[in-house]
Amino acid sequence: MNTPQKKTKQTLKKNRKIAETGIFLALFLGLAYAFAYIPNLEYITVITFLSGLLLGWKRGLFVALIGEAIFSIANPFGSSLAFPMLLIAQLVSFALISTVGASYRNFIPRMIKKKPWFAAFMFGLAGLFLTISYNVITTIFFTIPSGFTFEQTIASIVSGIPFYLINMIANTISFAVILPIILRYVNKNYPHYLEKNA
Repeated sequence: MNTPQKKTKQTLKKNRKIAETGIFLALFLGLAYAFAYIPNLEYITVITFLSGLLLGWKRGLFVALIGEAIFSIANPFGSSLAFPMLLIAQLVSFALISTVGASYRNFIPRMIKKKPWFAAFMFGLAGLFLTISYNVITTIFFTIPSGFTFEQTIASIVSGIPFYLINMIANTISFAVILPIILRYVNKNYPHYLEKNA
């Protein structure tokens, strides 16, 4: 391959990556605001996980941090800038979601083909774990700086379970049902998304 062709290919690949990242970020924000007024039902956790899975950990982390920062700061129910520790907790949580998604790149494409039901179970498990993690982390980052004792913090987490339960169930189902469908389609039509050097 001569130099001009190589440069053109590199430029196209770079532009594709920028466009993909922008699309995921736009999807994150669109879904965040679309479901903002529906309690405990959201799809930004799924999108954040998927961004890490399909885009890799660097671009996935970018989508997670920028998307969550914009939504948290410009939240219709009040800006998290009023409580910086909560903003930090939200960013840490979404960074975790994206990173776990990126870690699934190592095994989930093969599993989708060979053991689709087990892959769905693994996705559902991730959805449940990450939703619980988000709620626990944000509660801790809110209660402890507010002067709550350890016992009061635990009580806040436990008392919040009924409120979190709908979110946990919804995300577990979303991960187990939506992600396998997307991954099967990507495996078939856009396998470059799951290549190591993509």
